[in-house]
Amino acid sequence: MGRLTRAAVLSASALTGFTVANAATAAPATPPNTIEELIVTAQKREESAQTVPIALTALSGESLERQGVVGFQDLGTQVPSLRFGSGVTGGENVITLRGIGSQNTTSGGDSPVAYNLDGVYLARTTSVDPEFFDIDRIEVLRGPQGTLYGRNSVGGSVNVITRHPTPEFAAHADAMIGNYDARIFRGWVNVPITTQGDFQMSGRLAAVSAEHDPYQKNLFDGPGAPHNGDAQDFWMVRGELLFKFSPRADFLLIASTSWNGAPAATKTRWELAPGRYVGALPYLTDPRQVRKNSPEDLDQRNHYVSGTFTYDFGPATFTSVTGYAYGSWRQSNDPDASELTLANNPYWTLRQFQWSEEVRLASNTPDRPLKWIVGAFYFKEKASQTFQFFDTGLNSTTPFTDNFIFTNGGDFKTTSWAPFGQIDYDLAKTSVGIPLTVTLGLRYTKDTKKGFDFLNFELPRVPFVLPASKSFDRSWNQTTGKFGLSYQANPQLLIYANASKGYLSGGGLVGNFPGIYQPEKVKAYEAGFKSTVLDRRLLINGAIYRQEITDMQVFVQDITGSRIDNAGRAHVNGLELEAIATPADGLRLNASLTYTEAKYDSYVTIDNRFATAAPGCDPVTRLCDFAGHRLVQTPKYTFDVGAQYTFNTSFGQITPRVDVFASGDLFFLSANSPFDRQGAYTLTNANVTWRDPTGRYSVEAFVRNAFDKDVISNDGLQSNTLGGGFGLDNYTYYPPRTFGVRVGVDF
Repeated sequence: MGRLTRAAVLSASALTGFTVANAATAAPATPPNTIEELIVTAQKREESAQTVPIALTALSGESLERQGVVGFQDLGTQVPSLRFGSGVTGGENVITLRGIGSQNTTSGGDSPVAYNLDGVYLARTTSVDPEFFDIDRIEVLRGPQGTLYGRNSVGGSVNVITRHPTPEFAAHADAMIGNYDARIFRGWVNVPITTQGDFQMSGRLAAVSAEHDPYQKNLFDGPGAPHNGDAQDFWMVRGELLFKFSPRADFLLIASTSWNGAPAATKTRWELAPGRYVGALPYLTDPRQVRKNSPEDLDQRNHYVSGTFTYDFGPATFTSVTGYAYGSWRQSNDPDASELTLANNPYWTLRQFQWSEEVRLASNTPDRPLKWIVGAFYFKEKASQTFQFFDTGLNSTTPFTDNFIFTNGGDFKTTSWAPFGQIDYDLAKTSVGIPLTVTLGLRYTKDTKKGFDFLNFELPRVPFVLPASKSFDRSWNQTTGKFGLSYQANPQLLIYANASKGYLSGGGLVGNFPGIYQPEKVKAYEAGFKSTVLDRRLLINGAIYRQEITDMQVFVQDITGSRIDNAGRAHVNGLELEAIATPADGLRLNASLTYTEAKYDSYVTIDNRFATAAPGCDPVTRLCDFAGHRLVQTPKYTFDVGAQYTFNTSFGQITPRVDVFASGDLFFLSANSPFDRQGAYTLTNANVTWRDPTGRYSVEAFVRNAFDKDVISNDGLQSNTLGGGFGLDNYTYYPPRTFGVRVGVDF
């Protein structure tokens, strides 16, 4: 990061040392040590989370800080059925929810789990900020959200809502130091700007600067050797202005910019096929040690602007959400992960522009049985990508074919529009008097993707060049929706059942021919309950579900590019339980449990790990039957439990906390081989927080991954030329044990 930019970020942080933090969006204050009632907007209107009849986990900003959730990876240990994996080449991310995810992070691809920031859908997973800060709440909606969220939410939706300006003057600043020379400085300031009659204008500024040394150690010190694998060098600045024109009308303007300059560390497991590595020093079995001789860099920039206008007409509320985002990243990678120059990925670049508009009109008559919302959504995106990979042929027994240069790129334009609507009819507010609500939702989506891409495959020693290109213009349309019943048995217990349908857009894969793949469709059936009992000291929520997936989009890596398979059929059956308890004053407990059975029912493909037919597959066609194989990034079970106790003393509050997360084994590739498997693992985090009697000062000491477990975050295959016809696994890992101290001040 440039010193001028860093100075600007730190100056913005320093400005925030003058007020108190505002609370996350919640209902009026509850009695001490009871479970707070969190207000969410999961259904595009404000409701208590416990009255929303869908599988939903909502975490307030206070809960995120209390449970040590500083980014998406941590979120996966606190939300049932959610897993987050860093990309195997650096800047992209893979989000999997209820067994549905995708490694297709190319410019023509879409994530099947929607990511929304302050109501704006962001198409690229590179838009995910690595640091959660000044967040009001995070809402994770599990299962297809085909009515209110639409395209590309077949797995669910992750909604991040930042803290917005308030009329009170407030601020916060904190600083953290830790091992790996970690240094994180954060701050926010909230300022009332003007009040003239009914008109009010308030502003809020938040900033983060985060750095730490590499988690991966490169033992090679020659020219070009990278020493930044799994380091952090990130900054973010976000500003918000809230204009309240009257009690009925307001406008929220948000703008943010961020930069990330440290790539994910990859570890190629070349010990499995060392034939090409003659002359290299012995393979390092430590997953956090390598010998690399080619640069690995990342330059990732994200810019975001949104405007939300709300007008309350009385019987209905009108909302307009406009969003614009621009992102770019350029990265390089040493794919052979050795001190030899066997292969190189000198660049992978992506540039993306998107613009979206959503307008909604929602009823505002809570005393009437009919509740409704109608709206329309428009989305436009342009994405451009370039990529190059080459194999030098060094030490190859077939250098004339193993020495190759692979280059591709392309420009893609996406246009999507959708009208939608949902009605809820509450029979308790009719003469029938039954506390049963019937829900019906419907959405029609039209997606159009246009593009041009090219592939240039060169064999320098032959010589031979295979140029190829294609233009395409394809459209898809789909009707999705939901039917649901919810029964409010008593004020403390809600029982519900839903049937819904989701849709993931088709597309085109850069540098693959023909490269056109079809939409993925999901039908889901879910039943669940939500309960808050014992005077709000015990909350228990549960859901069982089945998802039936047709034409599931499976990303497959290939020596001459990659491809998307439309796997015939797959299913996911699951159980999810969540609980929060405050059995005694000062004591807070939380737990969740998932059991998931996720398998392909019909999927015939080629196992690209092998240059010839894979073991057990057809020796002529090379086709393999993966029916019965488990879906990727989906453990059979997960369990997490957290406990904290607050001691009140004359010198302040002391709160120790422990969180334990356990996961069953999982696979990263559809072949389900032992090489792409992460065994069952357990992660333990702990912290202790002191807050002075005035509530102004705080000190937190923490340790994450306390027992220093090496857990694979993601896996992909390198070119099988590096393994002599065998694809070598290319792992990324979750962080090792980290610890530190954070000091904060509120004014």
